[in-house]
Amino acid sequence: MSSIKSIIGKSYNYLSNALSTYKDNHLRKSRIKVGQKALEIKQGKHLPITNAKREEILSFWKPYRDVSKEMGWFEFYNWCSDGKTDIKRYIPDDVYYAEVDFFFTSPRRSYELDDKNLYDLFFHDIKMPKTIFRKSNGLLMDKDYQLITQDQAIELCREAKYSIHKPARNSEGGKGICFIDFAEDNAVDVLKDCINNPHDFIVQEVIKQHDVINQLYNKSVNSIRIMSMILDGELHIISSVIRMGRDGSKVDNTSHGGLVCGLTSEGKLRETGFDKTGAKWTKHPQGAVFKDFQLVGYDKCVDVIRKVAGRLGSTTHLISWDFAIDQDGEPVIIETNLTFGGVNIHQMCNGPIFGDLTETILNRVYHSNSK
Repeated sequence: MSSIKSIIGKSYNYLSNALSTYKDNHLRKSRIKVGQKALEIKQGKHLPITNAKREEILSFWKPYRDVSKEMGWFEFYNWCSDGKTDIKRYIPDDVYYAEVDFFFTSPRRSYELDDKNLYDLFFHDIKMPKTIFRKSNGLLMDKDYQLITQDQAIELCREAKYSIHKPARNSEGGKGICFIDFAEDNAVDVLKDCINNPHDFIVQEVIKQHDVINQLYNKSVNSIRIMSMILDGELHIISSVIRMGRDGSKVDNTSHGGLVCGLTSEGKLRETGFDKTGAKWTKHPQGAVFKDFQLVGYDKCVDVIRKVAGRLGSTTHLISWDFAIDQDGEPVIIETNLTFGGVNIHQMCNGPIFGDLTETILNRVYHSNSK
């Protein structure tokens, strides 16, 4: 009997591992397609690489993988930096998504944990947008996770007057976000449509951002995106950018026409920002010049990350954090991207994502089982 149990156990483990490998490979392929599609949007934005530079890139990457088919990314990033950066350390987007992010984030586990309806538990002691109500696994609940009816949910939004509806998961690019304004006659109908959507969501009060951030663009909440990594037990702030809406948009995502600009470690904007196509901007259409524009609250965002990053360490060591800065200059966590956080906006604005850590990171991904 024990031998039969052993055989059954081994067969189960084999099938389970095979299924897990199949799912991972399918996810890798889908991520590669995302990276390739992102490059297509940037056609025409490239600066050719000399043969000598191409050989230098191939030589640098040879211990890790063949990147000869990714030269389009190196030419694009060469364009972004006007040829002034040591481009061999750039990570092609499809390589980042399918290899680097995959290694440090446990994608499928991260996806399950990356649920905005859990933030009030994870970050109970950190400033966040006030929750009005939520829908999780088909259940309507208030901010304290108490069950409520549809009528009660509508009344909570009526009291708040103006709120934002966000998908609990998978809202990259601002997908699925809508605003509910009870000054408008159709507010109840909009809200009922949201409630009847089968997907999980959260409804929150809209953040009133600091006047300094409004100087960049005042129609959207302009979020600070900070990528952090835990490596050998030490937290590193890898790269920071600010995303800004434009042309009347209420969201700041580049996929909706927004702009992105890199930040220094002191929270100052760099000279050049970009849109999703790679076009360069030195000032916002609203008028603010980017170079040396000083943000408020950036250092406090970093302090929050240092306080809470370890809470998610059992699942991911690489996180992309989105912060707003409220009227009092305090950081407000909007979102944590536990996996599949965009690399393109960072490398456009700030250069190679891992800088001097690039070789360490690549050796870890390709030659080690330890994060």
